Amino acid sequence: MVKLIIYITKLIILTITALFFASCHFGDRMNSITGSGNVITETRDIDGEFTEIEVDNAINLVIEQANNTEITVEADDNIIDKITTKIENGVLIIESESSVFNNVTQRKVTVKVPVIHKIESSSASSVTSSNVIKSDNLSLDASSASTMKLKIEAEKVSVSASSASSIRLEGMALDLEADASSASSIHAENLEVNNIKADASSGSSINTHPILSLNAEASSGASVRYNNIPKNLQKDSSSGGSIKQN
Repeated sequence: MVKLIIYITKLIILTITALFFASCHFGDRMNSITGSGNVITETRDIDGEFTEIEVDNAINLVIEQANNTEITVEADDNIIDKITTKIENGVLIIESESSVFNNVTQRKVTVKVPVIHKIESSSASSVTSSNVIKSDNLSLDASSASTMKLKIEAEKVSVSASSASSIRLEGMALDLEADASSASSIHAENLEVNNIKADASSGSSINTHPILSLNAEASSGASVRYNNIPKNLQKDSSSGGSIKQN
């Protein structure tokens, strides 16, 4: 019965997500752009400081923590001006004027920045790090089938994944709050953390490596897994939710 609940929950969520993206693509089909195949690189002007980054519309973002600040865009020459980078209230916003690209060779933005506190990805975008991101307080939010794969060292980390998105982390942290919903996943089994609070719902999954404590909740066909038994373990599962050691 539990397996049936999990299967039905995931099927419903994935169907709704697929219909959502299909409707978006249908509405934007007339504005789609076909890549030229000629990739060029452009360094963008920086008109302010930022410690937060937002990216969407299937753009690939690479973050490098460095002493200097630099924004570089690599894309087909006929779409590069459609990828915008602007800074508003301490937030670097990376997006494109068109949400549909056909046969595009490249749409990558590389950002070098000394300090980073928050990263948000959405609409099938991807975020990776070329080195370890070090921060005292780091917030990560992935939604709408976007992905993140990061190496981090932080004191406090807040992670949220929703709507079929995925976040994969490795490194170390003192405290982690992880929230996954709507068929999304958080892979933090290679992130060693002292204290973890994990909440998974609606067919989502969270994998963790707790050292001192784990407070886990799982509901509606979701799961929380831990690959190390912490000193303090609290579990609360309902409606087909599952919490157990790997």
